[in-house]
Amino acid sequence: MFCPIMSKPDGQHTEMDGKPSRLSAATTVPPLSNFVYIYDIPRMEKKRLAALLEVNNKWYELGEKQMGYSTVELDSTQRCCQRNNRSPAEQLLDKWGNYNHTITELFVVLSREKLYNCMELIKRYVDPRYHVLIKESASDGRNAVANMATFSGANNNAKVPNGHRAAHRLNDGAADQKVNGGDGAAAVAAAAATNDKSNPTNSKENSPFANELADLTSLIPKISYEELTAATDNWSERNILGKGGFGTVYRGNFKHTFMAIKKIDYNKVKSSEAERIQLQQSFNELRFLNSCRHDNIVPLFGYCIEKEPCLVYQFMPGGSLDKSLFARRPASPLTWRERMNIAIGTARGLQYLHTFGDKPFIHGDIKPGNILLNEYKQPRIGDFGLTRQGAVQDSATVVSRVYGTRPYIPKEFYDRRELSTKVDTYSFGVVLYEIGTGLRAWDERRTEKHLKDYIARAVQEQMHVTQLADQSLPMDAEALMCCFKLLQVGRVCTADDPKQRPDMVGVMWQLSAT
Repeated sequence: MFCPIMSKPDGQHTEMDGKPSRLSAATTVPPLSNFVYIYDIPRMEKKRLAALLEVNNKWYELGEKQMGYSTVELDSTQRCCQRNNRSPAEQLLDKWGNYNHTITELFVVLSREKLYNCMELIKRYVDPRYHVLIKESASDGRNAVANMATFSGANNNAKVPNGHRAAHRLNDGAADQKVNGGDGAAAVAAAAATNDKSNPTNSKENSPFANELADLTSLIPKISYEELTAATDNWSERNILGKGGFGTVYRGNFKHTFMAIKKIDYNKVKSSEAERIQLQQSFNELRFLNSCRHDNIVPLFGYCIEKEPCLVYQFMPGGSLDKSLFARRPASPLTWRERMNIAIGTARGLQYLHTFGDKPFIHGDIKPGNILLNEYKQPRIGDFGLTRQGAVQDSATVVSRVYGTRPYIPKEFYDRRELSTKVDTYSFGVVLYEIGTGLRAWDERRTEKHLKDYIARAVQEQMHVTQLADQSLPMDAEALMCCFKLLQVGRVCTADDPKQRPDMVGVMWQLSAT
């Protein structure tokens, strides 16, 4: 007998549109304290910006050089937009905006590509301290905004290469950057606007992370840059596992052991104070997480601060859960038993992160891309760039900015910036939905774009579990119960009221119960 999805314990159906509320797109600019995001740019202005970026395919260069997308992803975006008669530049802006990137961040990356006419278009949404990034010599670019002319300093002969299927983009946490409201912001912007070619060769002394990592020397092994270069075959493209906003992750063979090596782009770090601050925070969290050893958390094996900073992690040959769930041609679909084990293991790692110290550590970006699998499909949580320490007794803390990946962010965090471990619980609930249905958390092609809303409608219509379950797998009695439990627990985890969500210890026990 097939079972419909159960309602919440209180018998009420959760109703939520699944989208974070948007700031008004009125003609007046919202206060900077609201941290205006790319998706808040008025529709017509975004279309004008996209039109400028499409001149000589500047959107492609921007996406590849500054936003961390691969040529495969960009080629796929271009083909998809050609089929649907859409703007690839606008699609790129929407995609990057879904990671909570701010208009200020966009303003900075446009300055790196000398797209001053595009900057003029959005500068009224940016703190005036950053206006210095628009070069005085770009006066011609201001006229180009009105005339839709070519870009200042652009390569007019740029060509878009052909490619294949899009790959999943690694998110290195750039969504956590903020506008620096201190007096140093103007100086930072001025420094970024100055093309200083006299910088000495990168070294430990010049590394902005030397102080941050100094106290790790006795805790984490230091590995020389030469050894890492040899381990990755001179940073060969064949060994690239993925790219993110701050750098590239390589597979390396160090001491006859495969490892994942994240090499941080030193030039990008030195050119943007916002990125530098974010990386400093990441290193601070790694200092704490070094003491948080657990079977379901990816361990840090070593680091390097010579030339370009590098972090060395355990290599996970099974790739990410995202790849296993959503790849067009996966090697073999995850079985229902494997899916349940992945859910339980991830819950076990999260509950440890939340409870091992006096104050909880909140991961802040739980999603399939940050759940990594070993060769036996055992999960380990990775990418702690957005991890924050919570308050004693896990009381909600109001933070200065929102970070994470939009479809996995609950409303209390997005709307009111209230951070607690229940943010991780919500994100994990969305992941449970993805594991059970094989559907992405957000899909523009669905009527209910957010998977949470799709499940809510299924509950209202008393849809059978077999209709919601991943259709790529056979369904028997055991599979039915696995899928039912994943969706049932996911529904409780994604309750609108954070007080109604269980803690991760309770989630782990619910999933483990027979």
